[in-house]
Amino acid sequence: MAKQLIFSDLHFGDPLCSLRREFVTTGLRQFLQGLKDVDELILSGDILDVNIASFTQAIEGVKGPESWPKQIGFRAWLAFLFDGLKFNVNKIVYIPGNHDYIIWNILATDKAFVQPISQGQVPKNLPLMKGVFPHAFIRGVFPKELWERFVVVYPDYEFNLSGRKIFVTHGHYLDHQQTLFKNLQELIDEANGNEAKAVRKFFIGTAQYQAVANAVSYMKAMREFIFRVHKKLGKLLDKVDIIGKVRNQPINNSMVRAIELYLRYFSDTQPDVFIFGHTHEAGHIFDIVFDGKYRRSIEIWNTGCFIEKGNIAGSFILTEEDSGANGTITLFEVNLNGDVQNKMSN
Repeated sequence: MAKQLIFSDLHFGDPLCSLRREFVTTGLRQFLQGLKDVDELILSGDILDVNIASFTQAIEGVKGPESWPKQIGFRAWLAFLFDGLKFNVNKIVYIPGNHDYIIWNILATDKAFVQPISQGQVPKNLPLMKGVFPHAFIRGVFPKELWERFVVVYPDYEFNLSGRKIFVTHGHYLDHQQTLFKNLQELIDEANGNEAKAVRKFFIGTAQYQAVANAVSYMKAMREFIFRVHKKLGKLLDKVDIIGKVRNQPINNSMVRAIELYLRYFSDTQPDVFIFGHTHEAGHIFDIVFDGKYRRSIEIWNTGCFIEKGNIAGSFILTEEDSGANGTITLFEVNLNGDVQNKMSN
């Protein structure tokens, strides 16, 4: 029976990435090896954190005094995870998020500008909507045996689960801050109903935000400064509860409205299940009714993250086809001892 494994917000490069802990990564590997074969491993954004770390540091990590690294990099983590290929995947899908947006930017720029210019052709406008890259450079971080199974897809990915349409995206387009405080409906109103113009402006604004955010990673001192400010500010806001009710909820009314707009104006599909991350809070909501061009109920899931909080190391989602009509979606939680437990299922 088909299985899809969905991870989001691993944040390699962030000192608080829980996968740096040997118990956590070892426990996760044991769980995944128990699955044996997975049809698709979907990495849905912020796998690398190149806003507060350099690209090299996020991929290669930081060596420690012992055999286990002080801060494990994405390459070493993958090598450990797939050691001996006891855990096998048929396809790996990487969906860049906001902290690893640079991957999409490099690929899109190469396709639209670099390659045409190198062949004497006129360059194209940078594609801001969708893209599929089967031979993306980032596949070189994976064991070579998996290169041909790897693809970068942006900004979302779809698959079927027992006849249901599953829609997976990172979630930064649902975040008012990430889109320069303009949602799609506001931009459509400003464009006098021109949906195509508004959608393009929506993605251009998000790209501008990511360009500024990524610029801080160019210098080590600036990365460290931003990291300290970001962590302290987050704790302060949580303490005084200015934005705590938004930050600490996996799915809230604002996100639901953003999902509705995103599906209505950007996606040409009407999914039965919507899965995202970005907020770092795992959760699940049944039967959200959308109004507008269509009216239906869907399930919404948040994968959570692998930035440790208390005794919780992280969470991820596993979907499985079964004898039931809808298939099974399970949210698993990993603690700092490496124990993997079923937190909730549909």
